[in-house]
Amino acid sequence: MSATCVRGLLPIHDVTSLDPPHPWIAGVAAIHGHEFPVIDLPRKLGLAAGRLGRNPCVIVIEIAGARLIGFVADRVSEVVAFRDRDFRDGCVRVNGRLRPVLDPNSILSQEERPATL
Repeated sequence: MSATCVRGLLPIHDVTSLDPPHPWIAGVAAIHGHEFPVIDLPRKLGLAAGRLGRNPCVIVIEIAGARLIGFVADRVSEVVAFRDRDFRDGCVRVNGRLRPVLDPNSILSQEERPATL
């Protein structure tokens, strides 16, 4: 994911709950008048549910086709700028440590996108 695909951060209370077609959809939110689904990433990836941190938020990402999608984050501690050449095997080195990086375009399958976006 490049920094150019991040469109903003929203407080978690901006998410409107709904009766979603998938259990991993936390609700919907809007930024600049554009509504988008908010994904509970641990649930989508089949991971154990964690507790939200003190400052939970929604990271708004632009995916292929200029569509917006949000991901619930327990916190954002820093924003790091890096270049494409800094990526290797799905990781990027930050402050001497390798950090995994998810491609937001690969999180939802093509079949899931029309139903949720």
